Amino acid sequence: MKKGGFNRRGLSPVIASVLMILLVLVLAGIIFFWARGFIGEQIEKFGKPVEQACSSISFKVERVGDDKLEILNDGNVDIFSFDIKMIKGGDSETSRFAFPVEAGKAVENSVTLTMEDDSYPDEVIIYPALVGNVRGKSLNKPFTCLDEGVMI
Repeated sequence: MKKGGFNRRGLSPVIASVLMILLVLVLAGIIFFWARGFIGEQIEKFGKPVEQACSSISFKVERVGDDKLEILNDGNVDIFSFDIKMIKGGDSETSRFAFPVEAGKAVENSVTLTMEDDSYPDEVIIYPALVGNVRGKSLNKPFTCLDEGVMI
């Protein structure tokens, strides 16, 4: 008879190894899906990252009266829309105006260039936005080119 009357047996090494591998795989999956939230969607234009297409944008903006802008796209990329940032003092407001301008063409369109309190801003910056394909999905998404803004 054995000491203490207990039949002491541990897990077999094979079962312990299988459990350790499963534990590692589950933890790796949890970390993968957690870290995936930190990586943004990649938007592509012409098969390249949309940031590269932003550097090909060239446009001019002229104010025509108080509420109209004339935009000339003299680049080789179609512009999907414009984000207009109005700054007064320490406050700023951004609005999106969805009027496309094809490459080599000009468009004149009405916009509201007043702040929410109906005052006129000190500075107005116009940022172009391109539309690109989200990598791995059949989805189009706009991307604002913040390095290509023009102040009027």
